Order: sequence, then C-alpha cells, then structure tokens
Amino acid sequence: MFFFTPRYLKQAKLLHKGVTRFIDYKRDLLPKDKLDEICTLRRSLEDAMKARDRERIKTLNDELNRVCEKALPNAASSEIGDNVEVFFVAIVIALGIRGYIAQPFQIPTGSMQPTLNGITALATAEDPTPGPLGWLASFFTSTRYINVVSDHDGQLDPRQPITEHRLAIFMPYCLLHFKDGHTIKINAPQRQVLDELQLAKHINSLPVETGNDTPDRRMAYGLSGGETIRKGQLLARGVVHNGDHVLVDKFSYHFRTPARGEVFVFTTKHIRGINVPTEQGSQHYIKRLAGVPGDDIEITSPKIFHNGAEAQEEGFRRVMQGTYEKPVNGYRGYADPRMVGGQIARIQLREEDYFAMGDNSYNSSDSRVWGPVPERNLVGTALFCYWPLTSHWGRIR
Repeated sequence: MFFFTPRYLKQAKLLHKGVTRFIDYKRDLLPKDKLDEICTLRRSLEDAMKARDRERIKTLNDELNRVCEKALPNAASSEIGDNVEVFFVAIVIALGIRGYIAQPFQIPTGSMQPTLNGITALATAEDPTPGPLGWLASFFTSTRYINVVSDHDGQLDPRQPITEHRLAIFMPYCLLHFKDGHTIKINAPQRQVLDELQLAKHINSLPVETGNDTPDRRMAYGLSGGETIRKGQLLARGVVHNGDHVLVDKFSYHFRTPARGEVFVFTTKHIRGINVPTEQGSQHYIKRLAGVPGDDIEITSPKIFHNGAEAQEEGFRRVMQGTYEKPVNGYRGYADPRMVGGQIARIQLREEDYFAMGDNSYNSSDSRVWGPVPERNLVGTALFCYWPLTSHWGRIR
C-alpha cells in the first residue's frame, strides 16, 4: 500500500504551512514579542516532526493556535478568534486538497508531446501582437505575444542579470535586472526567453563591457551580466504557448497500486541520475508509467515489451503506431535507450521501482537515462487537462 507518511505528521506539515503563512501575512501587525514566540513554537514543531514525537506535536498544535489567536493587537478577542480560525481553516482546506486530493501542475517540457504540450516559443521577425479578436483567442489557448523593446540605457547586473517569476499558475515571466536597479519585464519563462526567443543573441549584438569578459564571470543561459543595453534595442519577439495545465490525482495511490500505461507525476529527490542543484530542491516530472515492480522491460524501436509480450495498453499503442521516419498523429514510436544517452535496452525492475518514459521518446530524458523511479517518489496520476481550451482539454489517457 502507499501510506508513506503517518496522518499526524501530515497534519503537522499542514499546521507548519498554516503558521508560516500566518506569519508572512501578519508580520507587520504582530508585536515583536508575539512574533518571536510564534517563531520559537514553529521551530519546536519542526524539531518534534523530525523526532516524530506525536504527543509533542499535539501539544504544540494547541499552543500555536492559542498564541496566534491572541497575537494581534487592538482587536476584540472574539473578532481575533473568528478571523484566525477562519484563516487557518481556509489554509488547511486549501493545503489539504493540494496535499491529499488534487494538485495543479504545468507541463514544463515537450517530453510528453503530442499527448501533452509543454511550454514552447517561436521567435518571429515581425511584431506578432494580434488585434482584439486575436487577444480573445489567445486567452483560451494560453498564448502570449512578445515584443519587448528596451526602455532604458544601461548594463545588466553582473550578479543576477535575469530572474524568473510567476503571476498565478498560468503566467510565468522574467525580469531583466540592470546595475542601477532598473528592471524590464518579459512575459515568458526564462528558458524560452533565452533560447527560443534569443534574448542573449539580441543583447550580445552590442559589445560587452570592456574588462568584464572573464572566464569566471557568472553565466546564466547565455547571459553573463554586464552586457550593455541601449534604449530602443529589441530584446525579445515571438509567440509563447504556455503549455498544458493538468490536475494530478494524489488520492488514488493511497488505495491502489499504480497502473502500467497511465500518465503519472513524481519527484526527483531520490533519483541519483537526475542532477538537480541543491538550492532548487526536488522537482516534479511527468511521464508515462512504462513499467511496474517486477516487470522485465525490453525496448526495440519502435516497440516496448513487458515480460516478453508487446505492450497492449492504449497509451503505448498510440506511441508505437508510428516510427521515427513515418510519424502517425505526431507519435514516432519508442527510441532505443542508446539513442537518448542510455546504456541498455532491457531492464528487470526491482520491488518498489517504476519505469518512466516520455511519449516524445526521441526527445525525452527518462528512466532509460537516469534509471527507475523509487516508490516513495510517486505523487499521483495525471487526471485531467483543464487549461488551455484546446484539443487536449479533458481526461488524460
């Protein structure tokens, strides 16, 4: 079964998130002594969670709720109690749904195409900005039109020339940072801005600051920092498709085993072959579940075999209907692992190991390259594509 974490620890994690948000939202209103007391109790909660001390967690739950209810000044106690209670209930419900039932997830790359679309961009020679009807259509298809011209003379910050941010779940964007503190916003994710929209190419068409072109200066996907930008200079121009947004069912795996052939989401924390910088923490990947514990998997392009028999599940059959030379509905079959940097075309899965593969097999880094996914990494099955309103809208198969 898939009960990875005791209920009291899950509730403690929700409490910790709720307290953290309470501190973040009310920090400017809280007296210093109350803020310090809440932060101290939160640290005690963290220690109790690490020690898996159930009784201590229960005591701290009561203390934290009591202290938070009485923390805010200049308000009637009943009003404070009602507001804090509503605040915590709202947070717990939202986090509970996200933590245990369903979680929204944006497809970041093209490894699952054409089943699911990742974020893509296409540079254009002319300004792609549409008229009013085009803007309406772009809303429903989650398309963004980029035409950014610099409104500032200056040099990029050598410490951090570009950063990525997110306005709600649908709208990632980047900020260019100048040495004098000025910023320019580009409404696209960092990778698309720097690669497909060729930001670095536009910027580097002008000379880099003299004396700053040294081997050890910070590199950020082609931007080093210190580049000179002129007012009126084109920075990025093109069309960005924000990719599919899906709901991940985090509930079902508590009551059933994962099924071969379904699309699933997992974390990267315990997969040694995936190199994620420590400061970024674990990431979420989405692939098709190509093998379950005990499976003997063999990949012979364009087919995949389980325990000596050709895969029969619907998802696999769609991928295998085409070949690299003759795609069918966008599917090109499965690539031999050696074609994507893997070593072997056959693997025997151990207990609690799962095999993940992208439907865009020739352009997918998956278990063929970095090995099986441990059971503890499983998040849930991709249930429903809810945005944008394209042909992918609906149940994911």
